[in-house]
Amino acid sequence: MKNGLRYTLGITVFGLLAAGISTSALAQATVADEGAAGGDIIVTAQKREQKLIDVPISITAVTGEELTRRGANAVEDIQFAVPGLAITQFAPGQQRVNIRGVSVYSGLPTVGVYLDEIPLNIEANQLGQDVRLLDIARVEVLRGPQGTLYGQGAVSGTLRYITSDVDLTRYSASAAGEIAGIDSGGTDWKGEAVVNVPMVTDQLGARFAGSYQRFGGWIDNPLLGERNVNSGHALTLRGKLAMVFGEKLKVGLTVQHQELEIGAQNLSTDDQQVFDRVATPSRSNVTIANALLTYVFGDVTLLSSTSFLHRRNNQITDLTNTFLPFLPLFGVPAGAVSSIAAISDTKNNIFSEEMRLSSNGAAPFNWTIGGFYRNSRGSANSIDSQTPVVLPPGLLLSASGTNPENSKSWAVFGEASYALVPTLTALVGLRYFEDKRVQNSVSSTFGNTAVDSGRGKFHALSPRFNLSWQPSNGVNIYANVGKGFRSGGFNLTSTGFGNPVPPSFGPDTLWSYEIGGKFQTDDRKLSLEVAGYRNEWSDVQVTTNFAGLPINFTTNGGKLSGWGVDGSLTYLPIPAVTLTVTGGWNNMAYRSNTIDHRAGDPADYVPRFTGSASAEYRFDLGSLPSFVRIDYQYSDKFQIFIRNFQAAPAFSDTQSILNARIGASGDNWSASVFARNILNRDSVLYPAFASLIYPARQQPRTIGASFSVKY
Repeated sequence: MKNGLRYTLGITVFGLLAAGISTSALAQATVADEGAAGGDIIVTAQKREQKLIDVPISITAVTGEELTRRGANAVEDIQFAVPGLAITQFAPGQQRVNIRGVSVYSGLPTVGVYLDEIPLNIEANQLGQDVRLLDIARVEVLRGPQGTLYGQGAVSGTLRYITSDVDLTRYSASAAGEIAGIDSGGTDWKGEAVVNVPMVTDQLGARFAGSYQRFGGWIDNPLLGERNVNSGHALTLRGKLAMVFGEKLKVGLTVQHQELEIGAQNLSTDDQQVFDRVATPSRSNVTIANALLTYVFGDVTLLSSTSFLHRRNNQITDLTNTFLPFLPLFGVPAGAVSSIAAISDTKNNIFSEEMRLSSNGAAPFNWTIGGFYRNSRGSANSIDSQTPVVLPPGLLLSASGTNPENSKSWAVFGEASYALVPTLTALVGLRYFEDKRVQNSVSSTFGNTAVDSGRGKFHALSPRFNLSWQPSNGVNIYANVGKGFRSGGFNLTSTGFGNPVPPSFGPDTLWSYEIGGKFQTDDRKLSLEVAGYRNEWSDVQVTTNFAGLPINFTTNGGKLSGWGVDGSLTYLPIPAVTLTVTGGWNNMAYRSNTIDHRAGDPADYVPRFTGSASAEYRFDLGSLPSFVRIDYQYSDKFQIFIRNFQAAPAFSDTQSILNARIGASGDNWSASVFARNILNRDSVLYPAFASLIYPARQQPRTIGASFSVKY
């Protein structure tokens, strides 16, 4: 086994610290910190500041402090601790997000993703943007359709990363580092730093954050003689500038750049090997800029958010097994070609502007109205390459020149709430959305060149109705009805084989009906949130193909629906102990026959049940505030069964992940040791399916240490 010394040292550190705990005065536990004690969490899920318990929708907010205590580097590290959230990951930066069982193989994303006020979703790409948890104030997960306030793509919910604000009153700096060894793999390590500079007190300040993370990898490729081929790195840099002009006007500027590079996806056999005949690296660069302006007109606030996102992604895929059988059609003898790769290059440039007016204060009547504009321009090019070169490059597969898919969309929206009586509030919301799309393509498959173009307009009206009853400060019972929407798109109609392909596919819509409640005792020792819901998803975008040909296209068909329930419970039996349990269940399934499914088939990529449990104990180790924490996460298996692709369903494994962390802190420092995947589960996270020969697997047991300082 590799890295044996590293694991021996790690286990020894755990043992010594545990021994220190057993001999310390555990009874002299200090009072829990504010977050553990259930202090108020302020969220902006409804685009206004509210206490978490006052928000009449199903939402989970994970604070930055909680993320640190869990040792989370990305949202997939906490996915099953968030009820109803499931993320399928192939590699860092390549994950498919679904909420409450709303997931299909094709089409646009079903979850809206935001960094502060910046929308991050990419056209025709369900693999979401990678967001490293650098200087994050909190992560908000909104469950259920958010079509009124967040628009197209927020079909099943919204995932929001809220970065830390600039502090205009106090200089501060912090740095943190982490190193860990992967069982039978390489070394993970990370370093990050944050600096906050108030240039003019209460008027001008800046905040800078940066991190570099190294992924050690654990998969070997004997054919290429490479070890830890799925290693890689991520670099994240962010700068924020805040300006205050008097008591009414605030201006904020944010720029973030991220580079992500991995040597291969986390795909392998059960002995952590892969036999690709070509190297399959992936590189992604994303730059984001945002200007945020707020102006207070007495009881009304104007907000303007102007954003730009540039993304470029390069990837090499091994298509040897896909195209090798077709070479005899071109007179190429068996064995003449040893490998075939597809080299792809995608670019996206997205400009967006949102402007809204919101009422202030605690008046019985509150409202928000606004408008949204988005201009997205993208291209995707790919070409095949053989070793040795026998056929001209691009003969088997290519999309030469540019392959633009452009979208110009706009929306107007509004929500209004009125307190019918002091304890009962009704809310109505509505959004009108219009999307004009153009797609042009010059493509070639097996030497058959085709020119395609598509042009269309899609629109939707998304309402929301909500009723909230708050008989006391610690109770909020609500009913919510909402609609989500995904825009349509285009297919490449000229396949070169005379097969008729529909030129476009239409939008799909989802209605959700939910009843839920939030409960908190006066002493905040017990908090409970639970919700039950019904989803009705119609005109679902589905994928099909022509038998025997590697050509896919999208169409509409069928209906998915199902019941579900999710909830969380936090209990502090004593101030020094926090216990948390979360869970989510749904039975989303097809209710009618489609091209690729039959009535009764469960939704693809969707586990029936997910859940988590955690326990944290805080104590004084001598004079040092310390803690020990255990986190357990579980997920049922899911299936993928695209019937016109495969004869039998492909299944993931159940996931059962146990993590632990022990730490201590001083006035300006903290340190911890940790273990992830203690049971060393080798779970299949994504099964071998379609062009994937190998399944994606769980990272093996990882043991390490972290240290941070602050000023």
